[in-house]
Amino acid sequence: MNEIIYLLQTENTTNKIGDAIKKLTQIKRYAEKMEVGQREFYQAFATGLKPEIKFAIWKHEYNSEMFVRYNDRNYKIIKTYERKTDEKIELTCTSITNKEVEAYGSTKFD
Repeated sequence: MNEIIYLLQTENTTNKIGDAIKKLTQIKRYAEKMEVGQREFYQAFATGLKPEIKFAIWKHEYNSEMFVRYNDRNYKIIKTYERKTDEKIELTCTSITNKEVEAYGSTKFD
């Protein structure tokens, strides 16, 4: 677990005049970077998904977040897998644009 990733979590808040807004907060996590296997890649690709990168983190640190930030790039989590051998969960991700993340909230992080 030598990589740093940020899980992006949506938070519903209000601005100064009371308008409801969504804000994304970053939650720092240590992760194990993994490669997407060839078989997994082609199975996902056949269903229209394009897995690019995979991370493993502790299960108790994951709260169904939809996005990951790694090396200043945003990724959407397209699949999770809970390992049976240890207390980790694998997050399979595909890269996305900032506009796709902004649909879920502001990307201006504190």
